[in-house]
Amino acid sequence: MARVFTGIFSACLLLGAAGCGPRFGDGAELERQGRYLAAAEKYRAFALRNPADPSSPKALASAAELYSVKLGLCAQSRPLLERLAREYPSYKMPEDLFRRIFVCPDYFPAGPGLRWRYGDSQTLGKNAVQTVEVTDHTSRGAVIKSAFYAGDQLVSSQKKTYRFAGMDFVEKQERKDTVILDYPLEQGKTWESSGPEGRLEFRVEKAGLKVKVGAGEFADCVKVRRRAAGMPSWIYEYYAPWTGKILTSVGGPGYENRVTELLQYEEKK
Repeated sequence: MARVFTGIFSACLLLGAAGCGPRFGDGAELERQGRYLAAAEKYRAFALRNPADPSSPKALASAAELYSVKLGLCAQSRPLLERLAREYPSYKMPEDLFRRIFVCPDYFPAGPGLRWRYGDSQTLGKNAVQTVEVTDHTSRGAVIKSAFYAGDQLVSSQKKTYRFAGMDFVEKQERKDTVILDYPLEQGKTWESSGPEGRLEFRVEKAGLKVKVGAGEFADCVKVRRRAAGMPSWIYEYYAPWTGKILTSVGGPGYENRVTELLQYEEKK
């Protein structure tokens, strides 16, 4: 055993530090096995230890994608993307992949099979219910259909399309494109857009909130104010990571009243 160890040690000295350190192929093999956390850590270690290696920018991108998309560890993925942009400016990542990694956490997932059920906050759905479901994906985005019920009676239904335009998450309704989320969502951030009600002003009122609704308690939520220009009142929409909108309330100077909240969230297989 001692001879084997001595042989390995001697080989490391001959090959240099990188020869016995983390390798890009180690991360690729772990990823193939579905061991995403171990793979991300191996990719990251390889890139940081071998910055001049041609595979290092790809390793940073692979680690960031695993941390963000597969594991939801946004705090680990963001610094790797920043390092990639700073130290490897010639490395070109496809825009859709960059967005998928950078939009972390995702506050409005719009994947196939997702379904939400909302109810009025006063009776938790006994008086009014809204069902929302992703019904289709097209080249123009995700198609989401909503149905509104008063008791068991269908009152109305509508269809909206959602898509990304750069880092903007856009809602299309009545031929109007409205930027409802402008990533990254940081407290105090503002933007303007337009919608069926005219010119709109948005503001991230708070971030990192813990919010309790009918479907349970959600952490790290953001509270976004949506206000039609010139109006004395506005709407607050609360979004939870990887779940979407969980609460809608109406606000004005000195008051806020809950209107609808999430009762159930499903990811159909």
